Amino acid sequence: MRTALVVSRYFPNDSRTVGVHQRLGTQVQALAKVVDRVDCLFLQPVERHYAAAELQEHERRLRRLWSAAVWIRVAPTLVDDEPATLWQRRGRGVFDFHAQRIARPASTAAAFDAVSAAVDARPDIILAHRLSSMCVLMALARKAPEKTRRAPLFFDLDDIEHVTWSRRLLHDPGWPAERLQLLHVPRLMLAEIQAIRLAAATFVCSEADRRYLARFPGTEHVQTIPNSVEFPPADERDATEPLVLFVGSMGYRPNIQAVDLLVQEIWPAVRAQVPAARLAVIGPCPELTASYHTADESVRFTGFVDDLHSWYARARVVCCPIRHGGGTRVKIIEAAAHAKAIVATRLAAEGLDFEDGHEIILRDAPARLAEACVRLLGDRHAAARLGQAALQRAHGSYERGAVVDRLAGIFRAGCSA
Repeated sequence: MRTALVVSRYFPNDSRTVGVHQRLGTQVQALAKVVDRVDCLFLQPVERHYAAAELQEHERRLRRLWSAAVWIRVAPTLVDDEPATLWQRRGRGVFDFHAQRIARPASTAAAFDAVSAAVDARPDIILAHRLSSMCVLMALARKAPEKTRRAPLFFDLDDIEHVTWSRRLLHDPGWPAERLQLLHVPRLMLAEIQAIRLAAATFVCSEADRRYLARFPGTEHVQTIPNSVEFPPADERDATEPLVLFVGSMGYRPNIQAVDLLVQEIWPAVRAQVPAARLAVIGPCPELTASYHTADESVRFTGFVDDLHSWYARARVVCCPIRHGGGTRVKIIEAAAHAKAIVATRLAAEGLDFEDGHEIILRDAPARLAEACVRLLGDRHAAARLGQAALQRAHGSYERGAVVDRLAGIFRAGCSA
């Protein structure tokens, strides 16, 4: 029996709405085309334990969702306690990648032992899901290099972490002195390059990210694997309701900031021009936003919804005013798959192939974002044309079946190399 091992810190409790879980599902589906069984090892906080019945229910859910023979193991091995001294919290990370926040929780003997034991089972393929789990395999490669040579190791970098972290510190520090952690960025960048060189192939989510990494020696095996979605059946209903959507988990800081910007700055300008307009903010943890407690009756926070398709069918516009973060936005691809008119910031659409003015409207200032929403709410035919153009583009670039087949080909070639 051929098996694959996936190592991740992202347990998919909410795999239908969180982009990182959707991407993980795409990779598992591709692995399932190459091997008979996919074993997923999720590194979790030491205090998080799942009962056997709960894990079995998660397995059944993921097998249905991903159409793959998936087995789950949870290893409660992560320790995220703040180090005792200022040097340990801020200084060591300048020189030691494993002292940085992205790697520190998994830099435990328990995490190392769990991954080492999983590799000892001799899987035919190993996939490290993001840098936060790849760091354990990097430690294993240093201490027991023969173990990581037994099977091809693939690495889904997804977001370039040193770019995302630099942006956050420069434009949205939690406190002014947090910018001192920019001193960690060179070591983080070096760790990413080392991880790329260790892997048989590394995946990023956009061609722009691949070109950026190509500047560094030893990164010739980086490949673009875009985020993708499953396309729903065509819906012939005309979105006559002046409804604007924002979709995303509020467990992600850039989404919280985008929602507060949308509700507090953009939406009042929209309502001034279109009094009948309604805004729906869809996704878990809405109470984490400031606007959840202050929004007027025209704004509805739904929390998690089972039937997202029906909300897309009703909406005329999807607005995505993301200002921080990295990678590519599954929410924009998903909106395009539903043939919705999309208004977004340029950062939100970074790395995606949609053409401004023809397949998407890109604006950065809140007033300009509001103007675009008002225009599309007032002209449903223009909104429909924009949505159809986005749908055609998405079909050519972001259809999940095509991405799964391409990934499966890469995994298959790696096994036969």
